[in-house]
Amino acid sequence: MLNKVSGNMYPWVTHTWNPVGGACPHKCTYCYIRRSFLGGTKYDGDPRLVEKYLNDDLGEGNFIFVQSAADLFAHGVRSDIIKPILEKCKEHPDNHYLFQSKNPQRIFTMANTYGLPSNSLIATTIETNRENSLANAPSRISRRGSISTINERTRFRTMISIEPVMDFDVTEFTAWLWISKPQVISIGADSKQCDLPEPSADKLKTLYDNIRSKLPHTEIKLKKNLKRLWDYGGEQHVP
Repeated sequence: MLNKVSGNMYPWVTHTWNPVGGACPHKCTYCYIRRSFLGGTKYDGDPRLVEKYLNDDLGEGNFIFVQSAADLFAHGVRSDIIKPILEKCKEHPDNHYLFQSKNPQRIFTMANTYGLPSNSLIATTIETNRENSLANAPSRISRRGSISTINERTRFRTMISIEPVMDFDVTEFTAWLWISKPQVISIGADSKQCDLPEPSADKLKTLYDNIRSKLPHTEIKLKKNLKRLWDYGGEQHVP
């Protein structure tokens, strides 16, 4: 089912579409689906294609976050699940699509194998430059490298989502973003009270200033929930 966005979603996304059921293999401790919807629901069990969703009308002129409730490109999701979803999206070329994964290397592989819609934004989550055990996912430094590869070897736009932002080392994290050179950086805070280590307002402002200085062509998008940590004022979207 194609759903209009609500709640703490990227404000430029108009719809979400979640054709895959089962538990996300990454098991992020802060995941709202994992914390709220387990137990006899669509998101229990092994990843599986809910085939009736392939009959959905994806419309035109929409910006659709594909599989917002899990990670479509996690290693535990079979390729024969991913392929028909990509083919369905390509049947609606007038839409824009967001494909976000903590395993962006697999997005690169799937793009080369099956192709992605031309209006795709490829994104990964990098909450901090520091490693921790909060997810069963590829390391953050490997995600950074994969986004760099996608920038160098494809024509797709890329995004790094720093959400939920966790405490970071300003100089090193700035260097990571400069190396990756995404076209979009979105920054947001933990909305679900997961007791994560969080940065100070001063750190956030310094990181923001560094991005604007070192990546002047990158669009910075600050989510409203970030104001709990840093009352940045001004517009939510900063070109």
